Amino acid sequence: MNKKIFVVVRSISFADSVGGMEKAAKDHILEMVNVGYHVTLLCPRKKIVGNIPDGVTYIDISWPKWDRYKIAMTMGLAYNRWCKKVSLFLNTHAKHNDIIHFHGASAGTLGFLDSNIISKTITVVNPHGMEEFGSGSIFRLANRFFTKRLIKQSFLADAIIATDNLLIPVVKNNLGVNDDKVFLIPNTIDVQKNRSVIGNKKNELNAEHDGLNIVSIGRLEYNKGYDILGKALSIFQSQNPKVNVNWTHYGRGKKKQSLLKLCIKENVSLRIIENASDIEVQNSLYTCDVFIQPSRYEGSSLTTLEAMVHGCLIVATPVGGIPDKIVNQHTGFLCEDITPQSLYETLNKALQYEDIHIIKENAKVFVESTYDIMVSTRKYVALYESFDK
Repeated sequence: MNKKIFVVVRSISFADSVGGMEKAAKDHILEMVNVGYHVTLLCPRKKIVGNIPDGVTYIDISWPKWDRYKIAMTMGLAYNRWCKKVSLFLNTHAKHNDIIHFHGASAGTLGFLDSNIISKTITVVNPHGMEEFGSGSIFRLANRFFTKRLIKQSFLADAIIATDNLLIPVVKNNLGVNDDKVFLIPNTIDVQKNRSVIGNKKNELNAEHDGLNIVSIGRLEYNKGYDILGKALSIFQSQNPKVNVNWTHYGRGKKKQSLLKLCIKENVSLRIIENASDIEVQNSLYTCDVFIQPSRYEGSSLTTLEAMVHGCLIVATPVGGIPDKIVNQHTGFLCEDITPQSLYETLNKALQYEDIHIIKENAKVFVESTYDIMVSTRKYVALYESFDK
């Protein structure tokens, strides 16, 4: 079995990060190195955060220089050009039975590869959240036009990853593929590593006397639904005026200012921390009263897994792969729909639930057994070894 793998990704973080795909791609690379694969990373230099680890060969496939200003809406076109540049490299360097693993819309590279390269290599796509198929700002339509076309080239791959059972029909529908191409391999996290950085004593929930400390993690983008959370907390505050609600969010994004304005208007206490260390984030999860994931649409949701690792009380919307992880009133609490009122009602129910400690423990046990990083490592190795060209 050939153990050479090319990993293609537009951006990746080997440092502290709250981005789902960036973290997942990093973990995938490190685990493949650990089990003996020779990994070559293809990624633009300017889109790498942190230091490339030992054991990884790096090839800089540069991003188009003219894609500098977000207001110009050229990212989608630049992504298309970048995928073409990646294909030029792979057309001359990929050999028989080499593995090419694409993350996100980098799958568009498949549309530019020579047919003989596709036929003699093992090609795998993890489409992640597929935000290209969701709704969003009208100003991003041009970018989504290109990125959607790119990710739809996934049909040319030998295997496409669905990270959750509930996402299998979504992957099939969005990418136009049949069952035989879709393989279930969860996005996972290093459970022990996340727990090893904990240094604080866990809080006991006592909202009436100590205040209610809420944590959320993720990019401040429309699809993440943090405006929904802001409005829900406004309702909660009006119905529980004696409770001091403090919301801390870890992450950055284009919706930062609009969210801050909303919270000022709604009299919601919000603190946004953009460059926190992973140690700070994990300890904040460990000591918070509630973790909330209010997404409008979502992929696998690694942040939900991180919260489960620490036995957080979790409230989330029923989108993407979240319901595969948060089983209502067993490992957390799911909203009935994606509205501020529903989120408020679910939060209220969670805080009044008598056996919260059982739900928290269930979440910890479930993430250990199903979403620890060694689970995905074993499944990726088995998938790669199942192909032989």
